[in-house]
Amino acid sequence: MDRADLVTVVLADPAPEQQIIDPPQYSVAWVILAVLCALVITALIVATLRITRAIEKKVAYRGRPSDLEALKAEFLRSVNDIADRHEAGEIGSRDGHHELTGVMRRFVRRTTGHDVTSQDLSTLLADQRTRAVGELIEDLYEPDFALSSDRQLSDSVRRAREVIRQWS
Repeated sequence: MDRADLVTVVLADPAPEQQIIDPPQYSVAWVILAVLCALVITALIVATLRITRAIEKKVAYRGRPSDLEALKAEFLRSVNDIADRHEAGEIGSRDGHHELTGVMRRFVRRTTGHDVTSQDLSTLLADQRTRAVGELIEDLYEPDFALSSDRQLSDSVRRAREVIRQWS
């Protein structure tokens, strides 16, 4: 067969019918697997956030001062306020000692629950818990009630701070 016959035969034969093949269908299992993976990842993120927040909350509460420490800080601020006002010339030594006596009595009342604002000095000295405050108040009485005193308010403030810091 020559070339012209071959071209005639090839052209004469109709082309085989083309068949369109549908793309393969994806299984539903892949969609379910993708949703499950998304749920697991979301659960891991939420669990990690909750755990870390709980740990941070515990650390924050552990670092928080106790009620007694907060009370001590409050009364130390009151004592410092008396010292600052004395240094600024707003109050004299006698008034400062008088206010310091009141602050220390309120401190004992707030820490022990016993109202010692009107108790005499011997009652404060008799109780083991309030003995340090009683000794301080005993030393504060002289500049508080004397017409003149050489006792410095700064020394009394220093002693009051020590008593408050050592209180347990």
